[in-house]
Amino acid sequence: MIHITSAAQERLGAFLTDNKADRNVRIFLPTAGCGGQGQLSLTVDEPNDADFSVPLGDIVFCISKSLQAVTGAVTIDFKNAGPDSGFVVEPEKILPAFDSECGGDCCGCN
Repeated sequence: MIHITSAAQERLGAFLTDNKADRNVRIFLPTAGCGGQGQLSLTVDEPNDADFSVPLGDIVFCISKSLQAVTGAVTIDFKNAGPDSGFVVEPEKILPAFDSECGGDCCGCN
């Protein structure tokens, strides 16, 4: 199941319109690099047969069925926090730890 707050729906709709992007949004888990490792993210992408998808308003959200089995329900919100504003994608379940390919040179994460 996928939920989105009204603030996130409004901001995401405006972003897609401003960028003339398709109104299909994928929830995914980045698997490489150090930025965002282990945090769900959003991207514009078409749903496929391996996905669970749901229209919410005029946007179709999708997530792979295998990832949804790990995350449970997902909630998308928008946090207005000045320069740190952005979308927050929260899973119902705690995500397992993933190995990072980060060498530490880019962000001092070693």
